[in-house]
Amino acid sequence: MSGVIQLRTGETYSVDSTSLATALVAGPSQAGEWVAFVGVSDLGLEAAAQFGIDLDRTVVVPRPGELWLSVTAGLLDVAAVVVVKPPAPVSAQQAERLKSRLRMHDAALVCWGEWPRSDATLSIAESSWLGLGRGNGRLTARRVVVSVRQGGPVRHIPLWLPGVDQRIAERDHEVAPLVVAQAG
Repeated sequence: MSGVIQLRTGETYSVDSTSLATALVAGPSQAGEWVAFVGVSDLGLEAAAQFGIDLDRTVVVPRPGELWLSVTAGLLDVAAVVVVKPPAPVSAQQAERLKSRLRMHDAALVCWGEWPRSDATLSIAESSWLGLGRGNGRLTARRVVVSVRQGGPVRHIPLWLPGVDQRIAERDHEVAPLVVAQAG
């Protein structure tokens, strides 16, 4: 995803799906950094590993409850990137508290959902799956268009998330599928 967006320490990113959150932290994880997931109770560890997340350097707190803010703040002390899915809307005061912690500890925060004054917002604008036949088969790849709002105008970037080779990459050419199942 580095061609789409470069995570920077001290910054916050809003995403609308587990796929985008996982794809964003895969690069730092592969580079040997610790990553953490807070409040993402439906995170599939096998899928995260296929995205490139090193599970040996991953902390998962699936249900922090009302302590999500404290848990997230604590993990920012040790992880380069923390993904958080807050259980309720985040106040500007809560966001600023974590933002100052990000700057102190050279970490980045990816929020699955809305985040006040996030530095970038990524969302899946279009999505289709490849591989499903007429009632049989298995999903083999996912084509998406990711909308990225970061400072200037919104960019729309076509990606494989993941491709047939299980890699995340920009779509520079199309594969002609036999059947495409539309995702909702």
